[in-house]
Amino acid sequence: MNIRKLYVITALFIAVISSAHAQGIEIGFVIPTNQDEISVNTARILRSRILPAFTAEGIETSEVSSIAIKPELSFTNYQEAEGGMRNIHTSEVQINLICQNLITGTVFASRTFSLQGQGYSADDLVKSAFSQIKLDDENVRLFLHTAKRQILSYYSRNLRAVLDRAHTYAQLHQYEEALSLLFSCPSTLANYNSVNTAISNIYKQYQRNECGNLLLQAQTEYSNGNYEACAEMLKQIDTTSPCATEAKTLCQRIKQSRDTEAKQIIALIENQAKREADLEKQRIKAARDIAVAYYKQHTNLVLIF
Repeated sequence: MNIRKLYVITALFIAVISSAHAQGIEIGFVIPTNQDEISVNTARILRSRILPAFTAEGIETSEVSSIAIKPELSFTNYQEAEGGMRNIHTSEVQINLICQNLITGTVFASRTFSLQGQGYSADDLVKSAFSQIKLDDENVRLFLHTAKRQILSYYSRNLRAVLDRAHTYAQLHQYEEALSLLFSCPSTLANYNSVNTAISNIYKQYQRNECGNLLLQAQTEYSNGNYEACAEMLKQIDTTSPCATEAKTLCQRIKQSRDTEAKQIIALIENQAKREADLEKQRIKAARDIAVAYYKQHTNLVLIF
């Protein structure tokens, strides 16, 4: 795995997992890259129109999640009429909202909305249609209510199959897919402890497979006198990985430097290593970092937040 990619994977995650949500469900919002009918800015308008329903249903909105809402657009009775200096575009717009797992393709809910749009461009037309969705639209809330119910039901019935599939991904060294799949499980499931255990174990496998690359990068940064960058890399090496001893030695060498920031990072690493509870929490955070990076690498989807 590319070192830069590895650093991004282990750096993006730190601030997400600790929050507790009423339903334990996080849902993102995406559009396909080949969706010519809707721009990123216009997609943000649609997302903002349905956000109140998320709050009403106790669903957490997530910048990145393997469960996401994906809109599909179609147009009927499209017309373009002269309007002085600029032509006016009008059309009936059908918006099909689909809530699905982006990894498995499992669809939890879908609902179509028919709206009328107009504007001086095709993009303005779509914005006009989106603006007609009321912030308290009961149909939007019903769509999310159905999605929430189906998500909870699906994972309650299929948790063992999800765990087995994640372990299969891990055996194939597809750690990103494995962790992404596990983080789609609602945290309120009765057997969620088994999910956390699987996340921790797969993350340790990932570390055993990747820590050598991370240590090499840390050693390079140290040789170049970039002690703070070196310390940041060392912070990502788990104490159970095969590289832990060499990483600890390098930490001691950094402590002899005059770089105050680097020494503060090393002190943090050493303090965390003394508390197993903190180590386990850090593993879960770092594992989700991998999942976040995986979502962001989807070449056929644009993440909207």
